[in-house]
Parts: sequence; C-alpha cells; structure tokens
Amino acid sequence: MTLATFTPEQLVNLLWDKTRRQAVITALVGGLTATELRRVVLSPAARAALIQGLQHPHSKVRWWCVQLLDHLADESAVPALLAVARTDPTPRNRRHALHALACPKCKPDGCRLKVDLREDLREISRTDPDASVRQTALDELAELAAL
Repeated sequence: MTLATFTPEQLVNLLWDKTRRQAVITALVGGLTATELRRVVLSPAARAALIQGLQHPHSKVRWWCVQLLDHLADESAVPALLAVARTDPTPRNRRHALHALACPKCKPDGCRLKVDLREDLREISRTDPDASVRQTALDELAELAAL
C-alpha cells in the first residue's frame, strides 16, 4: 500500500515515525521545505486532519501538526492552536503553538493570522507552569508590540 492511498487522518497518524515522516508530510500536504510549503494549497481534508491531530495521544504527532500548521495555518486553526498553547501536556508543543499563532514569517503570505492574541499571550505568560512557555509568550507579545 502506498502513501497515496492513505487518508489524511491515516497520514497524520504516521507522523510519529521518523523513518517515513518526510514522505508522509509530502503525501499529506504536497510539500516539505519552507519554500514548497509557501506554495501549497492545503485541502480541506488535510487541514481538518492536521487540526484533529493536535489532540493526538502521541506528543510527536501533535508537534508535527503544530509545525505544519505554523506554515499552513489560517484563522480556522486558531482555536485548536490556542488550545494546544494552553493545555498540551508537553511544554515544547505549547511553545511552538504560540509561535505558530504569532509568527508572520512562516505563513505563506508572510502575514500574521487575523486574530488579536495579546490577551491570550498575557494570560499564558502569567499562568503557564513552565518558565520556557511563559518566556515564549512574553517574546511573542514583545514582537506584537514592536509592530
């Protein structure tokens, strides 16, 4: 069975496997590098699978879904990424979700998502149990203030 026959949900479930990850990402979204991802037109099914994958039981799968949504996100992913930023049990996933929400450089059009994150970032900077997540929230808040 080739990856081309897999559903987006099945592909997301394979993101934990580093031996197949590059092929899985390419089959799922149609590109791998940052340059390729800027040109990707994500299918609704792949977008839904990535958003659903943010709740996957395997931390590595959640992390890769955050990474891909960082480059492919639109406003439809904001609630799910905010949920990861607030509640994912892995601090690294929470930090990267904050980045995915706030970083314009990674987005295909180089623009921030059309959402005001300042209050969310302030709250996370005060309440997250992990110092590195709190610092990431402060860093992203400072970036927003610099605009």
